[in-house]
Amino acid sequence: MLTIVNPAAAGGRLGREWPRLQEKLKASGLDSETVFTEAPGHASELAGRAVADGTRRVLVAGGDGTVCEAAEGMAGIGGCELAILPLGTGNDGARTLGVPTDLSRAARVATGGIARPVDLIRVGDRMVLNAIGIGLTADINERAAKIKLVRGIAVYLGTAAVSLFKFRAPEVRIVADGREIKSTMTILAVHNGPTTGGGFALTPDAVPDDGLLDATLVPDVPVTGRLQRLIGALRGNLQTMDGSIALQAKALELHHDEPLAVHFDGNAGMLEGPVTRFEIVPKALKVVVPA
Repeated sequence: MLTIVNPAAAGGRLGREWPRLQEKLKASGLDSETVFTEAPGHASELAGRAVADGTRRVLVAGGDGTVCEAAEGMAGIGGCELAILPLGTGNDGARTLGVPTDLSRAARVATGGIARPVDLIRVGDRMVLNAIGIGLTADINERAAKIKLVRGIAVYLGTAAVSLFKFRAPEVRIVADGREIKSTMTILAVHNGPTTGGGFALTPDAVPDDGLLDATLVPDVPVTGRLQRLIGALRGNLQTMDGSIALQAKALELHHDEPLAVHFDGNAGMLEGPVTRFEIVPKALKVVVPA
């Protein structure tokens, strides 16, 4: 086993606390070679190289973004497994798969859990494990990434107060399984799991191994309506609110005339357009989960 640690996770807290956490991991029976990421995207390179060198199980210590990068590096390669120590800000991917957030329990899963095949979402040359957010959620994510002192959903709630007022909803066209939708877009969530941002349930019925992606489109609404919809996401009823459109498909095309901010499991990016295609890749990766 190789352990990949992102010292920048949780606002840099993981790097500062890693020596103490590593001792706790050893006491839990987990002691492996450790390497540290040095820049965005490095986890993908490290994971891919480890698998090429014959490592069967790669353990990632960090948040959703680091886990996503490692999944990209391992996707489609047989005989390898991804294990998770959820030590980031949101940890939604781990939560979806039942991996405990308690460090000692997560360590026991990493060493003694079973491998579960899960789907990934392909977007261009990117592969995503849990959630893609476009529009307001991408704006919130970008602002949240700058917060260093707080973890969890509180970070996203705090930055949402700014995004609610400043975000401008573009015109888009969506095509999914023959269905075409023209609309403004406040939120477009394209997910493999139910939550993002530490617990916002944008696609509450999503299952990570059903061969389908789940999506929720929220059109433009006033600021008060945006707040109501974030509250709806926390409560898990966003898809049933006025104007929301729920989609489930093997693939989805987003047509947009301007570049759009996006996050891939918390990793910020841009969709250049004019067409962005999202498609599910069934059983593309084995992830270690509780037995």
